[in-house]
Amino acid sequence: MNKQTNSQRRFTVIELPVFPIVADSLGLPFKYLPELVKYGGVPFLLMLAVSAISFLLAREDASKNAMSALMAVAHFVLFTPFSVTWSKLAIYGRPAIATDPPFAYSRTQWLYLLATTVMVISLVIIAGSSVALVRYGQRNFDHEVVMWAGVLMVAGLVLFAIGFVRLSFVFPAIAIRKYAGISAAWKQTRGNIERLAAIIVLSSAPYFVIRQILDSLIGYHPPGLAAATRGSLDMLLIAMATTALAGPALAYKRVVLDEHEEAPALGGATPSRE
Repeated sequence: MNKQTNSQRRFTVIELPVFPIVADSLGLPFKYLPELVKYGGVPFLLMLAVSAISFLLAREDASKNAMSALMAVAHFVLFTPFSVTWSKLAIYGRPAIATDPPFAYSRTQWLYLLATTVMVISLVIIAGSSVALVRYGQRNFDHEVVMWAGVLMVAGLVLFAIGFVRLSFVFPAIAIRKYAGISAAWKQTRGNIERLAAIIVLSSAPYFVIRQILDSLIGYHPPGLAAATRGSLDMLLIAMATTALAGPALAYKRVVLDEHEEAPALGGATPSRE
């Protein structure tokens, strides 16, 4: 009887409340403003420094694609400690990060960065191969190749999006040191793919909408104070968009963690001691 009960609980799908989770995710930066400044300030300032270096290299005729790649890599590397801390904060609250340093790398952060790197490389392979086919068809004036390359790109991006949503619980699980493998994460999101997709999109959409509005209002300015201000605002919105990862973290808490579970002693050991 007990085995049957456990089996039923294991396969019960808990439907995620999309809008309450999105509201909680968007409200966390206001609820935890001191923590946002403490843990997000360091990577934000470092990203501004990288942006300045990128600007100087661009003036020396450095490749635009290379500069974009530099900014992307810097963002993931610098914001990984914040991503881990923010996920723990979303799931367990302030006690879980009470003694976490503002910026530090340990086994948890490196594992989180590895998962992010695998995700990015997968996307690059899917998009890059399709783009290469498109360019090949354009160079040879082969419209059929271009058409099929476009179809493959759309199909690949759709499959990537589905895989990303189904495996989105990997990241909060790593952050709170409860990672149980890709198979477990895949099963945990079963039956909630549409809701999880909605949570991920709606949690980050406001920041990108505001970014587009600012772009249209500010417009283009040549290098100078106006351009520096625009770049800083743009970087701030990208940093704020990182807080949207609280959406999947809160969904993970609702689906996977026992509602009566107490916060573990994460606050008692800093990441540097792991």
